[in-house]
Amino acid sequence: MFETHQFNETLDKEFLMENYDTQEYLVEVFGDFLALMPEEIQEIRAGQAEGDKDKVVKKIHAISSAVGFVGGTELSDQMKRFEVKAKNDPDFDITNEESTALINQLDAFIGIIKEEHEQLS
Repeated sequence: MFETHQFNETLDKEFLMENYDTQEYLVEVFGDFLALMPEEIQEIRAGQAEGDKDKVVKKIHAISSAVGFVGGTELSDQMKRFEVKAKNDPDFDITNEESTALINQLDAFIGIIKEEHEQLS
């Protein structure tokens, strides 16, 4: 079992322990997440570059749950708050610092999952 694994502090270890009963299952979930994320992040960055708020918000919405499912509960919550803010403010600039910072956090989070995946595999 992976109870003794020292997860990155960004991850919600309690959530992972409650929801994944074997290390093999968690490795599979991490692998599936990593397979999907590069394209998703690329589309978010493209939407931001185009100034396409709807595209960015839809992608953030689409992946926020996936981020939570791999232990990024705080980041997932932040993404959901971002989505609500962007949707409710017609003047929200999707190219602003807040948007860029969130996308950079997503990139960093994917790196963390990649490291965890490698350590657990």
